[in-house]
Amino acid sequence: METLTVKITNKRPEIARLSGIIEEFMDTNDVPMSVSFAIDLALDELLTNVISYGFPPEESHFIDVTIELTEEEVSVQIIDDGLAFNPLEQDEADTTLSIDEREIGGLGIHLVKKTMNSIEYQRTDNKNILTLKKALSNVLED
Repeated sequence: METLTVKITNKRPEIARLSGIIEEFMDTNDVPMSVSFAIDLALDELLTNVISYGFPPEESHFIDVTIELTEEEVSVQIIDDGLAFNPLEQDEADTTLSIDEREIGGLGIHLVKKTMNSIEYQRTDNKNILTLKKALSNVLED
């Protein structure tokens, strides 16, 4: 099993920095590009939400991101001490409505739910812990 742990601050530029680190980790470990892309997209969406809404403005906090790679799957865990927020409890985005009729927001979490094999949330010791899993099987090789 290969593991990558990165600590970022709650500033938006950190998402791009993390993305580069993860891309290198995925490439080094021969993770299919489609899986790597799905993980990167999910992290971008989820971390943008955490950074934008999870903390009072101007406060500095850390967010821990851990990726574990096995022969079967990629597991990603995001831990932050922001406001309690379970993205799994958000209303489903109504994708049948036109762009003009839709509520703003929600599509990112909808996309994450559709692209990951499983998502789990827990609130422990005043921390949000979100775990995503993406299978490596049934993926077309790049």
